Amino acid sequence: MAKRISKALRNDDSCMTKHSHKFEADGDFMGHLEGEERQSKIPAVEVVQRMGLSGDETVVDLGAGTGYFTFPIAKLSHKVVAVDIEPKMISVLNKRISESGAANVQPLEAEMTSVPLPDASADRILAAFVYHEVDSQERLLKECHRLLRPSGKLTVIDFQKRLTGDGPPIWVRKKPEHVLATAGSMFKLVGRHDTKVFYQLELEKQ
Repeated sequence: MAKRISKALRNDDSCMTKHSHKFEADGDFMGHLEGEERQSKIPAVEVVQRMGLSGDETVVDLGAGTGYFTFPIAKLSHKVVAVDIEPKMISVLNKRISESGAANVQPLEAEMTSVPLPDASADRILAAFVYHEVDSQERLLKECHRLLRPSGKLTVIDFQKRLTGDGPPIWVRKKPEHVLATAGSMFKLVGRHDTKVFYQLELEKQ
């Protein structure tokens, strides 16, 4: 098993930490993150439906940004903690909460790999299009494992490792196999959905 994991990591030429790539909240970032083009390629409602929320979960949305997934999740869960390190994003989230009356959304300014929440405090975690951004994917998954309650689920969504016309450079993208190899014995795969643009992995805490 260890040999297979090592081979999967070696075969992904973007696994080196120097290849991390962070989204910059500059210019018309609202148009980029909330625009019609993104909605057509990455429909938030469909993504959230595949998570299979039951309505009583506490969900942590890592790298929540402007709340593209946060607010659809809020309609189907008890509470959403929207984590982002960028103050501009936290400001947008607070404004959207005020305008929509989504009282069950809690913005939290923090690093995705070091979230100031107690152990086993989340039923579900969403890590959407942030896996390729962090300097250490292993540290990210370990933090998710810490935050989740027993049998809690982690949803990892990221760009396919192919040219898609938008998103990060291809050399920083991570294949689904990279996620699964890094997850190791911490998580097991319980669901998967692929499109030309992105993949969605449903992982259960072990």
